[in-house]
Amino acid sequence: MNLRTWLVRAARLPAVALVCLAAALPGPAMAKDWVVDPAASTLTVTIQQGQTPIEARFERFAAEVSFDPAALDQSRVTVTVDLGSFASGDSQRDGQAKGPDFLDAGSVAEAVYRTISFAPLGDDRYQVEAELTLKGVTQELSHEATITIDGDQAHATGSVPITRTDFGVGTGQFATGTMIGLEVLVAFDLQAAAR
Repeated sequence: MNLRTWLVRAARLPAVALVCLAAALPGPAMAKDWVVDPAASTLTVTIQQGQTPIEARFERFAAEVSFDPAALDQSRVTVTVDLGSFASGDSQRDGQAKGPDFLDAGSVAEAVYRTISFAPLGDDRYQVEAELTLKGVTQELSHEATITIDGDQAHATGSVPITRTDFGVGTGQFATGTMIGLEVLVAFDLQAAAR
């Protein structure tokens, strides 16, 4: 081997070493995708009507979930709610809730919840920053969630208090909170399997 050949090969060694090192190192962690089981999951709202708490549920919603405790920066959840599926067990109340004074499901059929970030709190609890778009209004939310993972099964629970008038829900005589409370508690209980 002549000197020139040796110098060329020697010059290539650092580049080859870097390529091998890069191949050996793990890449950035990716969040795992999950499929939510709608039959085993619930999305409920609790509203105060006078002195009586009224609990209702949304019977139709879809969720896209990518989550991994080891890759929180890559974790995302989007929930799309069919507002026309509001059901409280009283057809008259349900019709009013879906009407133009409240959810206005005939004009804006869906509400969309999207997470912005997750921060660990310990014991499978997370602080979640998110945003909710309802009736064309988007507001940021902050709430806690408990997310447990057991193999290829995941379970997420939590509640999110919102002020309904921030989204224009409840107009006219219903805007003051005298007849119907201003705070609505949205609770979720989601069961999911790894994709």
